[in-house]
Amino acid sequence: MKMERKHPRRPFPAFRPHLPFGPKFVKEISRLVFLWTISEESEGITGYELQKNYKAKQTTVYRVLKGMEEKELLTSEETIVKGRAQRLYKITEKGKEYLIELREKWTTRIAFLTDITPIGMHPPPIFRRKSKIHDYLKKVETKDEMLEFLEGYKEHINRRKTQLENRLKNYDDNLDKLDGIIKKVSEKDTFDQEDKEQLVKEYFK
Repeated sequence: MKMERKHPRRPFPAFRPHLPFGPKFVKEISRLVFLWTISEESEGITGYELQKNYKAKQTTVYRVLKGMEEKELLTSEETIVKGRAQRLYKITEKGKEYLIELREKWTTRIAFLTDITPIGMHPPPIFRRKSKIHDYLKKVETKDEMLEFLEGYKEHINRRKTQLENRLKNYDDNLDKLDGIIKKVSEKDTFDQEDKEQLVKEYFK
């Protein structure tokens, strides 16, 4: 029988977010990554670009895209670029709502994985997306195009900054709320089931 090892001064196991593995895990992560990427491409993006960007198998990419299109998370349309037919995928309103749901669901899990990553393993976004940036820069030929690219990338970084600031504010709000609850519990002479349910309801309202 497997026994659980406990910290000598901690009666409860440390909090760890649940990390499911298996088909559901892969499907959700694939949808999260693809929807997030597509949502940032207002003109749409091709399956080939997703395949190249994430070095994924062609069959996997198009299977995920087809599944999301059937669920009305995406729309696609065929267009002609330089004489070649291409299918562009765009996110729908339903897809945006589902993306928000996935991001909220995976925030804690991904943050946990970030916490256990060794220090120094978090390169700035400009280096993580280096290959994609180089692909864009190859298409830049004029001063106006360069300025348009730089402004677009600046907007991308500002959007990421705002997301991080919102996450930080959420952490601060949670800490303030927990401090208030800890104070209430500390000041009570007695503590029963009704007190616990009231405090839990107050925290998660």
